[in-house]
Amino acid sequence: MPPKKTEKKIDVEKGFSELEEITSWFEEGGGDLDEGLKKFERAVTLANDLKNRLKEAENTIQDIKKSFED
Repeated sequence: MPPKKTEKKIDVEKGFSELEEITSWFEEGGGDLDEGLKKFERAVTLANDLKNRLKEAENTIQDIKKSFED
């Protein structure tokens, strides 16, 4: 069974940028607990989506390399 693909492919550059913004918010000592929990949840979702997108890219690269081995 192939790995589950995300519904919408995440823009890697925008995803990493958003993660950096969230990280900065925490480093600056964002004080609101509820907002912090929402940001943390978003960061975990982003990290997972980015990991999946990068895995898809890695698989595509492997497929391309295999096609040139013959």
